[in-house]
Amino acid sequence: CSMASTPQQVAVCFVAAVAVAWGQSYGRDDCRCIGNVLAYPGLEALKNYLVNSELKYTPPGSSNSYTFPSTYGSEQCKAHDNPLPPYCSGDTPPGWCQVKWCYVDPSECGGVAKIKSRFFTDVDNLYFSYGTCVDSGASANTYESWTDNVVTKTKKMIELVEDYARSARFQLEKTYSDFDTDAACNLGGQDMCNCTECKYWDDWKSSVLFTDVGTLPRASADSQETNAATCLAEGIATTYQRTAAIEADPDFARVGYQYFADQFTGSYTQWPKEDACSWSTAEHTYDPRYRDWYAAGATGPKDIVIVVDVSGSMVQNGRHEMAKAATEQILDTLTWKDFVNIVLFNNHAATIYSRNLVPVTEQNRAKLKAWANRQGRERGG
Repeated sequence: CSMASTPQQVAVCFVAAVAVAWGQSYGRDDCRCIGNVLAYPGLEALKNYLVNSELKYTPPGSSNSYTFPSTYGSEQCKAHDNPLPPYCSGDTPPGWCQVKWCYVDPSECGGVAKIKSRFFTDVDNLYFSYGTCVDSGASANTYESWTDNVVTKTKKMIELVEDYARSARFQLEKTYSDFDTDAACNLGGQDMCNCTECKYWDDWKSSVLFTDVGTLPRASADSQETNAATCLAEGIATTYQRTAAIEADPDFARVGYQYFADQFTGSYTQWPKEDACSWSTAEHTYDPRYRDWYAAGATGPKDIVIVVDVSGSMVQNGRHEMAKAATEQILDTLTWKDFVNIVLFNNHAATIYSRNLVPVTEQNRAKLKAWANRQGRERGG
């Protein structure tokens, strides 16, 4: 600006100086915010959402639509979502509503986490970043910004996780309450089986794709339930991506998951997207409802007595083998908060594992399984 020689140049310098003085940010030098996202090469599909100079957003499975400014996510770092519906207009909006972010070009963005957006599903290459909008040397990651001792950090971490869990629950409930039975949702590349874009990471001991959310869909006999599960998976993706964009470290070296399972269908959704074909076998299809984390969340702590029929009729048609498999499957759904015992009976209680219920620690679970496997299942009676 020292070289300005015309009134126009002076005016431009003045505007630039005011912008700096007001603290406006356009992202880090190595990851600049996209200036005009509607005109950016490769993002032309975003214009399909432009209605009367505003961007129109329709949540998955909903008949309700909302409008955002045409500059949403572009031009500069700011809390673009605050206080816009449907996520950030309520009395208790998610924490990410207040955080500054902007859309970025992933090919020209380094040193910070950037996540693929599913807000406008027809736009395939739309990415955003919170990390580019923090001061140099700082971090968008909440944990890294804390300077407290370990105990205080742990307390804060519990509060933070609870806040994110509440946000996810709110989003799932909102998506379900707004679900229109005539609406059709599409996973649009979220399927976690045969994830061709996933790459193996040593820290994660798996092949993952950090920029996206993945789903293992399971069909129900009820097509409406199947469609609702798909809409829930699509709906929660935005919340999971926002959380990941804030909390993930740039190199994704810190392992952490976000996931949920649908009760009616057993469909499973997770960040990060992961190659999950190996989770199922020819005999068993992966069903999260039989996992301990799901059963614990759905039922809470409980006392269980597993009563197994070992009468003579159990030898027919491999029933004893099915009973054995069912016993193990039940044990696998329990956690350290649960207490369990096993009783074998024919015409009376034949034998019992313990005189008392035992806590389901990993050690006790292994002992219970070994004991059950040693018992005769074809005793007669």
